[in-house]
Amino acid sequence: MKLRIFNNYGDRIGVEMMRILLIANTIFEVGVGIVFIFFPTLVIKDSALSISLLQIIGCGALAFGTLSFLMLKMTDFKSLQPGLITLSIFHTGAAISQLYGLTNGTASIPVIIAHSLFALSFIGVFWQQL
Repeated sequence: MKLRIFNNYGDRIGVEMMRILLIANTIFEVGVGIVFIFFPTLVIKDSALSISLLQIIGCGALAFGTLSFLMLKMTDFKSLQPGLITLSIFHTGAAISQLYGLTNGTASIPVIIAHSLFALSFIGVFWQQL
């Protein structure tokens, strides 16, 4: 017997929303990871050190995309908790760091929006299940 996420509501829509969120995060992170690793000069045209650091960040993005992909197969909240917490912390931290970057002109508004939306979504899903 398969356990279902959102089983306290019996809400099939909740399951589909969670899947859509995880699929969107997988596509976003894998896409960012591929660009940062294989095409870093599309993003930054600075020193070799900056490009190397961007490629390392790309590896992290691929790892988060893989985490989201693997979470798609999980169906009960207890199994999803560590991944939801991890993705919530990552996206919240990324959004906050970019907001801080507004003070010195290094922030990207689209990055702030994307990470904020993912952070709020993952926190919302986690909060609903407590």
